[in-house]
Amino acid sequence: MSAESTEKNENIAGINIGDGFVSVSRIVRRSRKKIVLTHAGWMEYAPDATDDEMVQVIRKVWKKAKMPTRTVCIGLQSRSLCLKYFKYPDLSPMELTSALKLEAEETLQLPPEQIMLDWHLNRSRSNPYTQQGEQLQGVLVAVAKSQVVRQMNLVKKAGLFPVMMDVSSTSLCNLFLALRGDSVTTENAVCVVNLSRYNADISILYNDHYIYPRSIISRSAEWSSKVQYLIENISDALLYYHVKVDKTPVNKLILTGFVPDSPGFIGQIHDTIGLPTEAWNPVQDKNFIMSNNVKAMKKDDDGLVSLMSTSLGLGLRNT
Repeated sequence: MSAESTEKNENIAGINIGDGFVSVSRIVRRSRKKIVLTHAGWMEYAPDATDDEMVQVIRKVWKKAKMPTRTVCIGLQSRSLCLKYFKYPDLSPMELTSALKLEAEETLQLPPEQIMLDWHLNRSRSNPYTQQGEQLQGVLVAVAKSQVVRQMNLVKKAGLFPVMMDVSSTSLCNLFLALRGDSVTTENAVCVVNLSRYNADISILYNDHYIYPRSIISRSAEWSSKVQYLIENISDALLYYHVKVDKTPVNKLILTGFVPDSPGFIGQIHDTIGLPTEAWNPVQDKNFIMSNNVKAMKKDDDGLVSLMSTSLGLGLRNT
């Protein structure tokens, strides 16, 4: 979702605001697989913080990170976000736009002028153009325009220049593909679950880079005490994917982000779902490199680094 136009080689940092936590990152590529985190910052804020207080937190994080740019890709956070997989028979671009606008209106129950939407088509890398008679499939993202305006205003008031907006599921998928893309092929699919404190993005990556996403919310507690609810939703996503989306088998389950360290959490998920399951911290990946100044900051507050997965994906827009 683009906020404004941007130059091809714009120096862009990623910023994610949500669940009482602000994280920022700037990333560059060293090679096809390896990425370098050149600058990073993170800070918690009170759940009842006002917008003015949030602006002050963003400014402090930016100063702490010594970020060399003020141009940003924002992570869109909203509990009313519509994130849906779609599949339609052969449609013209105008017909597809109309169909997705109608779906967004029905889901959000808002008039069209109060909705912002975008979509991603799952396309073959070798043949990205629509063929006549082809079924079009992809991901619809829609949200109330007021939510987008608020997020934009927060970063603008902090002195930043927003040029793009993305959602956590696709930004995390971009990060996983950048670091571990070889594990996603036309024969093997991977389910990546990114946990924040009260939200979870379940994304199935298949056919090289196709995405089937689902987002869920824990309204009453963190995931350590809602593991059964998480398991049920992962199982539902895997079942729907297999029956309705694609037959490529999912051979691995990856948990990342704010993964509880309580005994048996990962084991319970593995035993119930029956897939090889692992916790993945992107900053510890063999293809991930941290600059010395980020390493120094990490020592000060290592516990919050696990919440940075989304902003790392947003920072990839710089590459």
